[in-house]
Amino acid sequence: MKIAYITDSTIVLPDSIQQHPDIHIVPLYVVKGDEPYKDGVEVNAETVYEWIDAGERVSTSQPAIGDFVTLYEELKQEYDMGIAIHLSSDLSGTYSASVQGAEIAEFKLRAIDSRAGIYTMGLLLEELIERVERGDALDDVEVYMKERVEDVRIELTIQNLTQMQKGGRISKSKALIGNMLQLKPVLRFEDGLIVPYQTVRTYKKAQAHLFEALREAIASGECKDVSIFHGNVPELAESWKRELGDDIQIRVDTLAPLLGAHTGSGSIGISFLKAK
Repeated sequence: MKIAYITDSTIVLPDSIQQHPDIHIVPLYVVKGDEPYKDGVEVNAETVYEWIDAGERVSTSQPAIGDFVTLYEELKQEYDMGIAIHLSSDLSGTYSASVQGAEIAEFKLRAIDSRAGIYTMGLLLEELIERVERGDALDDVEVYMKERVEDVRIELTIQNLTQMQKGGRISKSKALIGNMLQLKPVLRFEDGLIVPYQTVRTYKKAQAHLFEALREAIASGECKDVSIFHGNVPELAESWKRELGDDIQIRVDTLAPLLGAHTGSGSIGISFLKAK
């Protein structure tokens, strides 16, 4: 049986599956003003952060169901079925659009809600492919993956609240007061949503909190493969990597435009799956 693996452009793929021939990525959309651009196809992260810094109105949009119908009609010619893993369904309708697209195209599909995105979604996909290719029963793989999503850990902080206010995540008054008082939220994925769990004074204190959290996770063995992701602050992310040393695999990634459009320039965070 030939299986296609379907995901979306919020994913960060581990090196081991970067060139996998059966992975198919459906782009979400970054919208500047009223003009949509396919994420990773018609626009890259650097350009999106330039738009944000220039004060452009930047938002995001999920793929249309028709985008998935078109893909699944094509995949039917080569594959017996597909397994999809997508950005948290609480943050986007991408998962739902994928499932509906497969139904319309009459393409056999199993779908998994990653409850997250970025590098953790890539690590989940890596484990999924490994289990399928070694011959595990698909029912067992699906059960395992739906349990494994509970091991996602993503935490981040942002430099200012303006972009979150523009994206409708917080009110204008909260953004104004927060910026005036230099309040910096530390956010994390929890049950598929990005939620604040701590607020500190100053961006540097928020950075320090995340850095120490990552250091503790490494020391405890909880973390063995991590992405330090950033919104247009590569020097800061690289300095974290150097300071943490070579005891585990650490990579630096630019935060996907779809999330960066909400967090803005200056965001930085950590992403990993808890070690089994």
